[in-house]
Amino acid sequence: MSLYDSERRYRRRMWGGVVRVVIYVGVVVAAAMTSYEFGAEDIEGQRRLHQEQLLEFEQARSASEQEAADLRVEVEKAKLAVAEWERRYDADVPTGDRRKLLDIVNERLDAGVDPQRLAFLIKSAEDKRDCEEIETKRFLVRTPLYNGANTSVTFANDAVAVTGAGESETTDAGLPQAWFDPHKPVTLVFTRIDGQRIEVAGTLPLQQSVVHDGVEHHFLVKPGARGFAQVAAERCAYP
Repeated sequence: MSLYDSERRYRRRMWGGVVRVVIYVGVVVAAAMTSYEFGAEDIEGQRRLHQEQLLEFEQARSASEQEAADLRVEVEKAKLAVAEWERRYDADVPTGDRRKLLDIVNERLDAGVDPQRLAFLIKSAEDKRDCEEIETKRFLVRTPLYNGANTSVTFANDAVAVTGAGESETTDAGLPQAWFDPHKPVTLVFTRIDGQRIEVAGTLPLQQSVVHDGVEHHFLVKPGARGFAQVAAERCAYP
């Protein structure tokens, strides 16, 4: 073998190695580029997905904020409506003395009193009244153990009689007495001379007005001495 052939074989081996290295490097570079491209596409896909999710979250948040704002507006409208109805109720529905007067008017109308007559009486009412001096009497309140004398009194020449009944007062041992218990309800009866009766029940003191023959008899009944009820009567022109 000549020196020339040896050198030629050496060169072939050297270039073969270079070619293999170049091919290997090319394969590695191609694989790396392919991986990079796939990775970049995956990252880009995830980025777009995250952006879409973020956009959906923003839209949902905006919708929730709008719903909350709408609800606040509705709540304020409801509050205003309630306040308006309360104002109307306070203005249109009477309370206290006005309510009591309205109940009396309705009661008189239901009883058949002429509305014009009732209106006239209401318009005629005033604080200044033509009244006589107050007259005071007393009577024994009837109980389950006493129904005897002095259990009624009359006023204005027997125009109105007043009587009453109550529960017996008891001792500490629970024994009933003949006199009434002023701390328990009683029933008062006001009887006009024409026979008309008005009953009032409750705990003393009690008030009642009786109208008869153009005169209003106003009575105040309160507890008196043991067993007695004290009656103060006032006579006024009516109306």
